Amino acid sequence: MTVLENTISMIKVTPKTDLLKIQKFNKELSKRQEFEAVDEEIGRFLKPMTEEDFLQDMKTAEVQFAHGEYQEMGEAIDEICRELGI
Repeated sequence: MTVLENTISMIKVTPKTDLLKIQKFNKELSKRQEFEAVDEEIGRFLKPMTEEDFLQDMKTAEVQFAHGEYQEMGEAIDEICRELGI
């Protein structure tokens, strides 16, 4: 028997409730793998950052915002997409 034939024969004898549980598990596993892949892709473009770096960036952003030095979200996303060639 091939792997496919074995798989089909196991599916035929598995109760429907168990098949639903397996489907749910497979969906969750796929989502997790997709998130890991996205995190890895994003990680290539982001510099490593310590907690201190992050807090300093937040302070800088607050000052810039207070002085009206900010960009609308849509514009920022468009700019990032252009830079990444998306």
